This record gives sequence, structure tokens and C-alpha cells, in this order.
Amino acid sequence: MKLLVADDERWIRKGILKMVDQGAHGFEEIFEAGTLAAFEEIFLKEKPEIVISDVRFPSGTSCELCQKLYENHPSTKFIMLSGYDDFTYVKAALGYKAVDYLLKPVDKGELNDTIRKAMEEWKDISEQKTAVKEQKEEKRGMENGEQIIRRIMEEVQKDCTKRFSLRTFSEQYHISEAYLSNLFAKIAGVSLMNYIMKIRVEKSVDLMLQTKMKINDIAEAVGYEDTRYFTRVFKKVTGKTPSDFRMRHREDIGEDEEERDE
Repeated sequence: MKLLVADDERWIRKGILKMVDQGAHGFEEIFEAGTLAAFEEIFLKEKPEIVISDVRFPSGTSCELCQKLYENHPSTKFIMLSGYDDFTYVKAALGYKAVDYLLKPVDKGELNDTIRKAMEEWKDISEQKTAVKEQKEEKRGMENGEQIIRRIMEEVQKDCTKRFSLRTFSEQYHISEAYLSNLFAKIAGVSLMNYIMKIRVEKSVDLMLQTKMKINDIAEAVGYEDTRYFTRVFKKVTGKTPSDFRMRHREDIGEDEEERDE
């Protein structure tokens, strides 16, 4: 963190610098300016987080400059000094949200307490900005991630017979397997493998209801070479074996037809 002290009187400037408890605050760099022009030049170049500035300079007050700098660097914390208890300056200081308005001669303890307060306010603002930035990045990441997951789901639906895996998709979309696994579960509500299983079973149900294909042919048609394994998967999802499911459906259809005949 950087500190800039601006005052046209050198002895006052040096006195302020001596009063700053560097051990407590730990500023990385401390700068000083004796004119408004130097104040602005150093500020724009070094971007100090904390500024201690006198209000009155030979060329005018620092209020307009502080306001200008604040508008472009709103996280900067200003501490104003003056030998004049003038409400006009206090009111101006409120415009750029000065941390405090201290009257000369400045008390060392009061000065360091104000610096501490300024640093805490700056850290709070910085943390808020970081949190907002992270939220925006997370939102963008989720939006991009959701697009990827939707594409993967569509690819599985389009041809569930392919040998899909986390590795193939992570390589295809250049993301880690762990991230893809968590993201898929978050968006789809199930793991990738369970989603593939679900789609294959749904496809097999369509084939059972709409065709007279044998169970082993249906298993192969939805991506299972081992019929026994297909049967276990089907029962896990539906609660019935493929044969029982088909038989129950035929019985239901028969009952419906009988009701219509009556």
C-alpha cells in the first residue's frame, strides 16, 4: 500500500511523515508533494491508496483536485488537513468521501487512528471489488460451462451407442475431469455416467414399445454388448427387467383393448 503526503510547507510535510507510524501501517512506499501540480503528477503515476493533503495551497485549494482524482479512482482514501475550521472545506471533502478532516496542529495519535481507519476502508472496498469480480467470473464460467454441458447432453442423446467418458469430453472441451464431473452433476442433476445410462434406458424403452426387436438386439442398439449387463442397468433404472417391462406393457395394452371392446 502507498501513501502520498501533500503540503506546500516542507516542515509541516516532514512533520507529518515523522508522525506516521510506519511500523504499524507498513506502507510499501511513501511520497510527498509540495504543490498541487506535483500532487496530481505523483498521484497519477504512483496511484497511492491513501492520501494526506493540506487543503490550502498557494495556487488554491486541493478540494477540486481531490474531487477529480476521486471520480477516476473512487477507492482512494483522502485525509484532509487544514488550519482553518471552515465548513466549506468540510462540505467539499464530503464530495470525495474523505475519511476525515483534521485541524492543524495535527495530533499524532489522531492522525494514525485516521490512517488506520482509511486503510481498513480501502481494504473493505478492495475485498468487495474482488468478490464482485469473482462472482462475475464465476457467472461467466457457469454460463460457458452450461453451454458445454448442454452440448454434451445433446451429443449423448444423438447417439447413445458411443463410448463416452469424462476423459474424452474433458479433452474435447479442454477442461479438467474433476471440474467437468462437478459441473455436469450440478447442471444435469446426475453424474455423466448415470445420464448416459438414463438415455440408453429411455431409448431401449422406445424400442421395446415400438418394435418387436429381441432384448439382446435392443441392448446392442443402445450401446450394450453384454445383454446381462444391460438387464442389470435396465432394472436399476426402471425397477423391472426388460422382459418383465415388455410383458407388463403388453398386458396393459391388452387390458385397454378389452375395455374398448366392451
